[in-house]
Amino acid sequence: MAISLHVGLFPYLNVQPLVTGLRDDSSVALVIDLPSRIADRFRNDELDLAMVPSFEAAALDAPIVGSVCIASDGPVETVTLHHRVPLERVRTLAVDEASRTSAALAKILIAEASGRLPITAPFSPGGARNPNADAIVVIGDPAFRWRADGFARLDLGEEWKKRQGLPFVFAVMVRNRRANAEGLAARIDAAKKRGLEAASTIARSYNSGVDAGRAEHYLRHVIRYDLGEREKLGLALFHRLAQAKGLLARVKELEFDAI
Repeated sequence: MAISLHVGLFPYLNVQPLVTGLRDDSSVALVIDLPSRIADRFRNDELDLAMVPSFEAAALDAPIVGSVCIASDGPVETVTLHHRVPLERVRTLAVDEASRTSAALAKILIAEASGRLPITAPFSPGGARNPNADAIVVIGDPAFRWRADGFARLDLGEEWKKRQGLPFVFAVMVRNRRANAEGLAARIDAAKKRGLEAASTIARSYNSGVDAGRAEHYLRHVIRYDLGEREKLGLALFHRLAQAKGLLARVKELEFDAI
């Protein structure tokens, strides 16, 4: 079968159920890259479907595939803010270069506490030195273990739930309008379910930096893959807060492809 869909996904444990569910589909070509780069490649019209940071979905002229997301309803474990001063005193923020949604969420939390947006600079968690900043955002598999002396660790999924009482959606799948929507959401939903059925195998075989037991628990009980009504409410609230803080120029009404 000829390739009909180029699908962009992330190189993290939380996306592996989708990678696994789609890998044997001969009509799909998987493109694996960092979240920020996948968003750029989708915007450059290189992809038919893409898991993108939810922050990007507010501005992209693209329907959201309503059958899948990457979210948490409380602690998420792999999106963390490390701070060496209280949030109200944070003035500088180092942001994982892979991140856009988590960077925006950290800025919102800091601005709510301090009254101003922090000055930001990019960094790589795998670098030889920690950045000289008041706070540091780390996402993805490195966040399982990343620590810095003198820094307190804040789980951003947990902090959002504490403040807003809603799930936080970190990433959604968007569809290029050239891609035929008919049956697509159901197809992605089926791939997601196949992948989650293989959670034990993924946890044992994928090198996430944590043991298989913790990895399987993360896939089955920490990450939420269904984009339900509460997740949509959390997503809309995040976009409104980002706009209020000047991080988004506009917030468009989101369009969803139903299953």
